Amino acid sequence: MRNHSKGTLTLSPLGGLANRMRAILAADTLCREIGSELKVVWMRESGLNARFCDLFQPLPVADVQELGAKDYLLYAPPLKRNLFIPYLSQKFRFDVSLFDWHLAALQQNPEKLASMLKGKNVFVASGLGFFPTNDALFAQYFKPLPSLMEEVGQRTAAFGDQTVGVHIRRTDNAMSIQCSPIEAFVERMEAFPATTNFYLATDDERVKSLMSEKFPHRVWSSPFEADRNSLEGMREAVVEMFSLAKTSHFLGSYYSSFSDIIVAMNQHGEIVVKK
Repeated sequence: MRNHSKGTLTLSPLGGLANRMRAILAADTLCREIGSELKVVWMRESGLNARFCDLFQPLPVADVQELGAKDYLLYAPPLKRNLFIPYLSQKFRFDVSLFDWHLAALQQNPEKLASMLKGKNVFVASGLGFFPTNDALFAQYFKPLPSLMEEVGQRTAAFGDQTVGVHIRRTDNAMSIQCSPIEAFVERMEAFPATTNFYLATDDERVKSLMSEKFPHRVWSSPFEADRNSLEGMREAVVEMFSLAKTSHFLGSYYSSFSDIIVAMNQHGEIVVKK
């Protein structure tokens, strides 16, 4: 193992768009705390089929290395499906390797995490916000490409002062479905004045139809279906995220990192939960 007096932290952010954003911010905050250099490696996967440079301008705190297929076995978590092959290469290249199952146990003790990684050559593969952050930095660190910001500007130009953003997470997120049911969103939306319009983002087309019927002529949604497996779908996710962040108020789903990031960027955001 190599000895790094300053220390480096190589992060492979995992999961969907928002999971990766919060992992990058957490890693940068940790590096600033312990004086380590941050390196970010980015893998395209079925849940996020886009390169970082396809979505965002250069990250201001670190270069993002786009990985090819040949790099996956080095920077992926060692799992049964990859025969734990990454374990050996990571063991020889890094002093410490940490994954979600390690970081989940250390999240409540950031001082211990910082102490154990200071001055070391560290590899982290995670989609967690594993270190306390200043969430106001999300909007500073992650700048969508100019073409995507142009689309955000076109959508938000029609919002006005009484447009509430709504993100209803469904499909495979059982916690969101259970804790943020449709009924809770309807009740919260009905509490706004009758002149309020809603910009709705959801991964379930049936929710768009239901809300349009419930609030006729007051709900606007993207014409595109949610699709994390295409570049176009991921670009649309960025546009939706930053459009929702610009609404006058935001209603998000429980246990959704996408909603959590928007709450961090929207000064009037909240998570809707059943009473």
